[in-house]
Amino acid sequence: MRSSKIAKLASVVLVGSCIGIAGAQTSGASGLSVRAGWFWPSSTEATDLGNNWFGLGLDYKLNTLSAKAPVVGTQAYFGISADYYSRGGDNDLPVALTYNIKQSGFLFSAGIGPDFVNAGDITGNSVGISEQVGVGYDILPGPVPVFIQAKYYFASKPELSGLGVYLGVRF
Repeated sequence: MRSSKIAKLASVVLVGSCIGIAGAQTSGASGLSVRAGWFWPSSTEATDLGNNWFGLGLDYKLNTLSAKAPVVGTQAYFGISADYYSRGGDNDLPVALTYNIKQSGFLFSAGIGPDFVNAGDITGNSVGISEQVGVGYDILPGPVPVFIQAKYYFASKPELSGLGVYLGVRF
């Protein structure tokens, strides 16, 4: 009985993995991407805590919303982006609705949404509206592309604005 449940679970995981890999082989970003790297704040208040902050992020492609490609030969889509950058006890969590354009391995994005600031040493805690722009490139294209990405965050608290550079995987 127990081995039957394990076999069913393994089958579901295998089929789900195949679907994820097949989706990643389509042109353009699909599904989920995750990234990790470093964030460099642009203000002296934040750099007083340290120049290098740790950063994580993920993006999810919204397949249900269609987006018009601005130029022939490009692909466009809407997505949700969530990032987290931190140094000690100070951090910011920007979440954004993004518009993304993909062409020849490059991915350009721009987004807006709330950010959740927890920076008692700099600005205190708050929720505000932030913007972001980014550019990425698939350095290892294939079934599971590996990419590099740079994003600039315009945080609701200017002291937490800055540049993030990441290495990631697109599923």
